[in-house]
Amino acid sequence: MENIRELREKCGVFTKCVDVDLDFQENLMAYNEDMLKIIRCCINNYVVNTDYANGVLTVYGKSKIFLTYISETSSCLTTADFEEDFQKSINIEGTYDDVCSDILVINRYSNFRVINQRRIDIHNAFALNVRLCACTPVKMVETTENALVRRDTVNYISLIGTAFSRGEFDEETPVPADSDPVRKIINVFSALHCEETKIIKNKMLVKATAEFSVLYTTDTENEAIRKCEKSVSISKIIDINDIDEGDNALVNLAQGSIYVKPKPDKNNELKMIEIIGEININVSVYRKVTTALTTDAYATDVETNNTMSKITLNTNGDFINDVASGKTAFQFDNIKIAEIVDISLIVCDGKSLELTAFVRNTKGELVCVSRRQEVEMVDYNICSIYVKSFDYVINSENEIGVRYLLEYSAVGYSEKTYSVVSEIKQTDKVMPDSPALVVYFANRNEELWDIAKKFRTSAELIKTENELTDDVITSRRILLIPGM
Repeated sequence: MENIRELREKCGVFTKCVDVDLDFQENLMAYNEDMLKIIRCCINNYVVNTDYANGVLTVYGKSKIFLTYISETSSCLTTADFEEDFQKSINIEGTYDDVCSDILVINRYSNFRVINQRRIDIHNAFALNVRLCACTPVKMVETTENALVRRDTVNYISLIGTAFSRGEFDEETPVPADSDPVRKIINVFSALHCEETKIIKNKMLVKATAEFSVLYTTDTENEAIRKCEKSVSISKIIDINDIDEGDNALVNLAQGSIYVKPKPDKNNELKMIEIIGEININVSVYRKVTTALTTDAYATDVETNNTMSKITLNTNGDFINDVASGKTAFQFDNIKIAEIVDISLIVCDGKSLELTAFVRNTKGELVCVSRRQEVEMVDYNICSIYVKSFDYVINSENEIGVRYLLEYSAVGYSEKTYSVVSEIKQTDKVMPDSPALVVYFANRNEELWDIAKKFRTSAELIKTENELTDDVITSRRILLIPGM
């Protein structure tokens, strides 16, 4: 009688970086002032949901467009924002059950063309880094009464589940005490960090920090530009089936929708800033597993035919949490930097840093500059990485030097495919009786299983007869092979 077990590991069935190109035509709302000159056009693309059915993965997301421009009417800085929905269908070869997806947005570039004072055309290019995992059940014989089975111990990393959730926030902060009242919010930089994760049965707590740097103009004749900073803590409990204490989580955070507006304080002056929005939380939970695989089987008295199945496991795995520091420089053409008003540094595609800054040039004009720089980063199978902190200096009129500290969580492993015995069929061919005792000259690195199979006996009997403790012969020697 055979004891059959079904192996149900979630394995990667689809990995691809899918390009998305979108074109938008945006018209200013009635309350927006006419455009004279655009200082910055920023697009934040983020995923809100996914759906898999009939071999097609559909990704639903939003593109949040934020303009900082000079008004033609007042010659003052002002803003406008737009929101567009996007949907991307991705064909997946094969049909799977129990599917989980992990999707990261990589912003490529965007450009715009001003049509008139009320309309702007925008080209938005980004990529969806898609990783689809599914359970591909494999049957394996664990024990049988009529044959000997080989059981090899394997250590691997198992994907338990994934989840996509959102954490909301609604915070307010006073502007600096020496600031005049707020006139217009002209830009918001955000930096996200995962501070803590805690897992219990079927639930996971994620604690994150969102740091905001808000540029605004004051309600004065000279329209001074000031900066206000706010740190927001966000906690979210996420339901994920089958996870438990001792599991390890990898968390990727992305800025979702965000709305920033001035508010009156107790003196009815616009000296408060309210920040409302959400962050997208993409979670993958892994577990270290030790199991035994049946990789061979034979009978001592009759011939057998084994049916083999294949299963791929993430072996030699480990979880890494660490920091890495470095420095680099960003050069900008056709500009002479005199002052940095505000600056942001983010990891944009797992291998590059993107610096964006509002600067004043030597003519006193406000300009937004942005540049990506490929730097040395950690290299693991799956990684979540953030800029923990950074400082900067103006190296020259067209170069900004940056020192940075990266914080990352990662999963490292090696994919290995194993053949396991899924069925053992005994034939009618009876094998001749094995000798009671055989002298065998064993070579170095021979395995006892192979020797025992050759003589239709048991590896355990060989170990006992020769007082061996290992399953592999470490040097050339003579073995006594007992019969069954």
